[in-house]
Amino acid sequence: MSASKKRKPLQPPKTFAFQLLAAMLAASILPLLLLSMSAGHTLRTQMQEISDVTSQTTERVYLQMYDSNIEEQAESIDSEMRKVEDAVLVAKSYAEALFAGKEGNGTEPILEFDYDVSQGRFVNRHQSGEGVVSIRSPRSVRPTEAQARDFALMQSLFPIFESVVARNSNIVLMYYIHPDDGSYYYPEYDGPEPSPNPIHIRNLTTYSFYTDALQVPPGVNQVAWTSPYLDITPRGWMFTATAPVYDEQGRLRGTVAADVTIDRFVGNVLDRAFQDEDGYAFLLDQQHELIAAQRQGLAELGTLNLAELFGGEAPNRYRSMTLNGEAKAVFSRYIPSTDWILGYIVPEREMLEPVFSAARAASEEARKKLFLQLAALFAFSAAVCVAVAFYLRSRVTRPVKLLMHAFSEAREGVFTERLQDTRSYEFNRLLHSFNEMNRKIRRLIDEQTALNHRLEDIVERRTVQLRATNEELERRIEELLRMEQWRKSLFMNISHDLKTPITLIQGYIEAIRDGTIPAENAGMFLDRIHEGIQTITRFIRNLTDLSLLENREAVVNFAPLDASAFADEVASRWRDYFGLGQRRFAAKLEGGRIDVQGDKYLLTRALDNLIDNAAKYSDDSSPIAFEFEHAGSELRFRVVDEGVGIPEEAMPYIFQSFYRVDRSRNSHVPGSGLGLSIAKEIAAIHGGELTVAANPAGRGCVFTLSLPAPPPEQAAILKRREFLDDQRIK
Repeated sequence: MSASKKRKPLQPPKTFAFQLLAAMLAASILPLLLLSMSAGHTLRTQMQEISDVTSQTTERVYLQMYDSNIEEQAESIDSEMRKVEDAVLVAKSYAEALFAGKEGNGTEPILEFDYDVSQGRFVNRHQSGEGVVSIRSPRSVRPTEAQARDFALMQSLFPIFESVVARNSNIVLMYYIHPDDGSYYYPEYDGPEPSPNPIHIRNLTTYSFYTDALQVPPGVNQVAWTSPYLDITPRGWMFTATAPVYDEQGRLRGTVAADVTIDRFVGNVLDRAFQDEDGYAFLLDQQHELIAAQRQGLAELGTLNLAELFGGEAPNRYRSMTLNGEAKAVFSRYIPSTDWILGYIVPEREMLEPVFSAARAASEEARKKLFLQLAALFAFSAAVCVAVAFYLRSRVTRPVKLLMHAFSEAREGVFTERLQDTRSYEFNRLLHSFNEMNRKIRRLIDEQTALNHRLEDIVERRTVQLRATNEELERRIEELLRMEQWRKSLFMNISHDLKTPITLIQGYIEAIRDGTIPAENAGMFLDRIHEGIQTITRFIRNLTDLSLLENREAVVNFAPLDASAFADEVASRWRDYFGLGQRRFAAKLEGGRIDVQGDKYLLTRALDNLIDNAAKYSDDSSPIAFEFEHAGSELRFRVVDEGVGIPEEAMPYIFQSFYRVDRSRNSHVPGSGLGLSIAKEIAAIHGGELTVAANPAGRGCVFTLSLPAPPPEQAAILKRREFLDDQRIK
């Protein structure tokens, strides 16, 4: 009993936080003077580096501000150029619409011209100041009727010219130039007249503001910019946005253009955007020639090689260089509309000295404050780290080793049942959690194994299903692609073949409605409209029949048919037709009576298409031959012509719907391109084949329609059935 009294009760484990706090307090009094001195030296070095980086960063930011400014100004100039381009494109579209709407109706007014002896030109001034029509030429060479008519038409551009000149302060003049010389312009020039000079007598179509526009092809909505040039009037240097005007047939009907004087354009941009007294802005053309510059920079720019300075890859970036013995910052940007270069040069000392001074002062002040703060923080942190290190060495090593060993076994698939307790409360909790985790992992592994087996079976079944589904999808995708290609080709060809007759019908109807066609001739044009409608009707009927034949939805009336008599009937009918036009037609029919099962209407249509095709693609003087023969197990109908023939590379496609050899060369030949396709489908429905080959005679083609001939016993059955049907009818 006494022994039990002397036994001490078990003490609960102390918390890890309590043990760590006690250790840190015990070790906090250790001196760290040496570490503090080392930290001070490191801090001074780092602060110096921070100061340098800060200065560099500030310099970059400041340079980016200048760079962004010149970028904005370049975009502003480009925006102004785009406004000019839009004005010219609007005038171009309106002018082309005028030519499209008024051409050839005979109602356009014709201008009357007065000759101005002092200026050597014919002039027509609008009475209300809405522009001037001017044609420079000797008095004996009067303007042509076409010029007078076109200029009368182009005076309708006045509202556009007036609105653009009023709204855009950079544009001084808008005008239209006729291909045969002369111009219509607004506003009228009221400055001093140019001094007499042969250059002002040149044809206007020889100047860049006309010739540069011809680089734009018909159908392209684009503006051409000229290089800077000295204007033929005393307005000085300028550049022009110019665009060609074409009519519906693609013929050039002139140009429209807008003039921008360089002094006005640059004054509105450079002097307003760049106001630094020590720096200056300037503008260069594509050949790096100076267009304009601010006054304070003219002297220095005159000493520089601008082509070398801004050539190559130099534009669109910042450079620091020494110019005339002084460090300068050079900024430049391209103007996208014209590829001109906008530049700005400013002394670096004026630009960066305030930045460097402020950066140095701020860096020095921050260095002092940060040194004191970091020194104290470093000393405290160092003390804590040392204390923690000693404690962890004695207290944390053992439980950590236990966990490391347990995790190593878990990685190999061995899960320890239970880890031993330690004297730290937190580690005891961690080890208990680890033991619980082991038990759950073992259970999950068993469940996962069972699930894997089931999933493998499901995946295998699904793989087989997916493979079959993918194969079906691939087949359907291929079919859809084929159908999509056929649909595109169908709509393209339908629109092509319907466009011409519809256009003709529309033109005749509009001519009758407008009274262009006299009343006594209306009947003839109504007949032409009727012919056009019949053409469209035949085309739609052929298209419908071809669709029904291709989809095997056409009604086919198979009946016994004497092929020899049928061939003779076809030959007789076409012989009479060609005889009316004195055209040679030869028929060669071999073999006796042979009965086949077929639709007489469809077979007649197929042979008619072949003979009609031969007639269309051969001269009226060349003969056409029709042949029929019974060759073994086949009945062969041949159509032979000596026409233009078919190239060998086109023969595989000749039976495709809408296919015609060289449409541009055969556009005068009527037809929809469906006749041969219909004939081929009719041959296929009858179990036969339609082929084409070159004429052995050297010119033309041979189309052969082959049908299977029934064996003799089947032919006898057909004859007997025909005899019984005749008796029944009687």
